[in-house]
Amino acid sequence: MARSSIEIIDNFLPIDVFKDIQKKAMELPYFYTPNITFENKEDYNFYLTHVVYNDHAPNSPFFQDIKVIIDKIGKDLFLKRIKVNFYPRTNKLIVHDKHRDNKKSHKGALFSLNTCDGGTYIGDKFINSVENRMLFFDPSKFHRSTNCTDQRARFNINFNYF
Repeated sequence: MARSSIEIIDNFLPIDVFKDIQKKAMELPYFYTPNITFENKEDYNFYLTHVVYNDHAPNSPFFQDIKVIIDKIGKDLFLKRIKVNFYPRTNKLIVHDKHRDNKKSHKGALFSLNTCDGGTYIGDKFINSVENRMLFFDPSKFHRSTNCTDQRARFNINFNYF
């Protein structure tokens, strides 16, 4: 499926399928990832991740739970990486440094697991985190993530593929 530079699809999954994936994602073990941003030297300069797929192979049993998402993105994808991101709440919204998931042009999708005041900047465009929202974009282009201030955390699933 050809996609424009940014495409947003709300209600990406049927609600019962979404709620099942959301519940399972909230129960995953997460791992500390330091230094998410370098410009902002806040105490909250970290996030937590759960790597689902990396180096051409599943890395977590959660892979089977999200196959429905992968299949809906497209058949016969060459997956590069899938990870679940957990950005803890802070008292003020922190916009992280610009980054690229990979310098080589490829496809990406960001699936929001909860609604919060956080989101993703692609260029100057801010895309809010809304549960069951899928954001398609080229993650080799610079973009920025945020945490949130109005929920316990911001959760999403990041897909990188060709």
